[in-house]
Amino acid sequence: MPNTPHPTAHALRNHYRDQQANTARLRLLSDAGQVLTTSPNSAAIPAILGYALEFCAFESGTVMVADNGALRVEASRGDVLPGGLRFSAQGTLAAALKSDANLMVRQNSVSRMLLPAGAMASLELLLPLRAAGNPVGILQLVNRKPIPVPVEADLQALSTLASMLALALSSAQSLPASNLQASSKQSKALSQQLTPREREVLVLLPHGLTNADIGLRLGIATGTVKVHVERIIHKLGLNDRTQVAARVVELGFGNSGAT
Repeated sequence: MPNTPHPTAHALRNHYRDQQANTARLRLLSDAGQVLTTSPNSAAIPAILGYALEFCAFESGTVMVADNGALRVEASRGDVLPGGLRFSAQGTLAAALKSDANLMVRQNSVSRMLLPAGAMASLELLLPLRAAGNPVGILQLVNRKPIPVPVEADLQALSTLASMLALALSSAQSLPASNLQASSKQSKALSQQLTPREREVLVLLPHGLTNADIGLRLGIATGTVKVHVERIIHKLGLNDRTQVAARVVELGFGNSGAT
């Protein structure tokens, strides 16, 4: 019988490091989902900002809400503009509010949000917050001291967190009727691709729940949830549950009667 090669110490260290990183990403989304379902937005949004900062070791950050062409600081932590401040959206902040904006990674640049004004940021992340295809704000994370850019998997976790934030913010805002009608049609089309059970799983994905959590809520086995998630990803032509969660939030699925 051939001998099975034993993993090297280096391979084991990498394996455990990957496991710890995956656990941290899962904990980030699980904690955010928990606070969103148990706390009012006034408490949940600052808490989620804190989770994001702790997750990627940033010093400061803000949650900004779109307000008639301007931005209003909904929550802040660290040496940044304080909560309640309203200002015009210009430059990179205006770009982050566009309907097709993607996550921005800015290095060694002046951050408009840092105090004192004109301060240099070693690293700044701007994550657009969109719900039903409508820009609702920006999640901004910033650091003065040099730190590594988060790896792609961490950026995906933060993007999912941004989708969850957008869901919380949009629930307190009224979206334009045209956007609501368009998202309702797209939500209906999405719904028709899925079975009733898959739709039940789908609407829980943006809340950062694990397969086990979803199984408990729906009264089904964890393995069955995993199969449903894999089928949803395949049917929607997406790559992973992070992209599915973001798509759900963008379309407002579950808030339009499509479920």
